[in-house]
Amino acid sequence: MFNPLRALIERLGENEPLLLSHHPVCEYFAHHTVELYGQRVCMGCVVVYPTAFLTLLALVVGRVIVPDLPLYGLQTTALIGVSIGLITPLVAGKLSPVSLSARQRIIGKALLAVGLAVLAVPIVFRPTDRIVTAALFVGFLVPYVCYKALTVRDDCEGCPEADAFPNCTGMTFDGTYRYATDESTAERDQPSQCPNGWEDVESRAMASPGSPPHTEGDRDHHR
Repeated sequence: MFNPLRALIERLGENEPLLLSHHPVCEYFAHHTVELYGQRVCMGCVVVYPTAFLTLLALVVGRVIVPDLPLYGLQTTALIGVSIGLITPLVAGKLSPVSLSARQRIIGKALLAVGLAVLAVPIVFRPTDRIVTAALFVGFLVPYVCYKALTVRDDCEGCPEADAFPNCTGMTFDGTYRYATDESTAERDQPSQCPNGWEDVESRAMASPGSPPHTEGDRDHHR
C-alpha cells in the first residue's frame, strides 16, 4: 500500500536531508535526530508537534464529550501547575551535566508537548484567562528558543570543522552526505562507533572547497 508520508520523507532525505534533520547532518548532532523510514528526522519536531496536536485535540474533544471530567474543573492556576510539572523534566535535562539517552530525550520532549497542550486549555475554553495564559505560554517559549540558539554550537566541540560552521560539510543541502553511524541511541560523548565513519566525513570534507584538512591527531581524537 502506497504511503505518501514515507514517499515524501524518503525523497526529501535523498535530496535535501537538512529539511528533515533541522540540524547539521553529522555524527556530532545525530543525537538530535531519530530514524524514520530510513531517514534522519528532527527528534524535537517529530515528537513535540504531533504529540502536542493530538493531546490538545483529545482535550478539546474530551471537553465536549465528557465535560464533567475532573481535569476540566481545575482552576487555571492548577492547570498551569500541571503544565509546569510536565515541562520540568525537559528543562532539568537541559540543565543537567549528564548526557541523556535518546529514550530519555524523547520522553522529555513528549512531556513538554503534553504540558504545552494542557497550558493551552484555558486559552481555548476560558476567555477571561486567555491573556495571562498566553503570556505564560510565550514567556516559556521565548527563553527556551533563545537558549537553543545560544547553545547551538555546543555539540560542535571536538569536531575538526567546528571553526568552519556553518560552512562545514554537515551543513550541505545536496543530499550526498550520510551519517557516519547510527546514533539514534548514542550519547553526546560517544559520537562515532562505526569503523568507516571517519572516512565518510573525511571524503566529504575533501570534496568541499575550503574545508580544514584532517590530521592524524584529529583522526585519533574522533575515534
